[in-house]
Amino acid sequence: MDNEKTYELAFNIIVHAGESRSLSSEAMDAAENYNFEKAEDLLKQANEQFLTCHEIQTEMLTKEANGEKNDLNIILIHAQDHLTMANISMKNAKRWIWMNKKIKKLEENQ
Repeated sequence: MDNEKTYELAFNIIVHAGESRSLSSEAMDAAENYNFEKAEDLLKQANEQFLTCHEIQTEMLTKEANGEKNDLNIILIHAQDHLTMANISMKNAKRWIWMNKKIKKLEENQ
């Protein structure tokens, strides 16, 4: 794969992973305000963005496995970092939503 195509794919990963992280953060804010329907919707949107960039990564991995080398550059490495952070952000948001649901339930039972 030529360097230009690698850059294009890397920037697409960065854009979608960044959007996923932002949506996960918004989901956490909504959960903190006990707006769980909004939080779940935002988390669903975050997952959709994550899946878009994960598909790009999977395509690159498949091509590499089939003998088509990817040009490794710092932008691609940076993109992989964004993808990882998006995944972690979604997991943290899921836990944050769950914890706030539990807190709300405890408050209602007092």
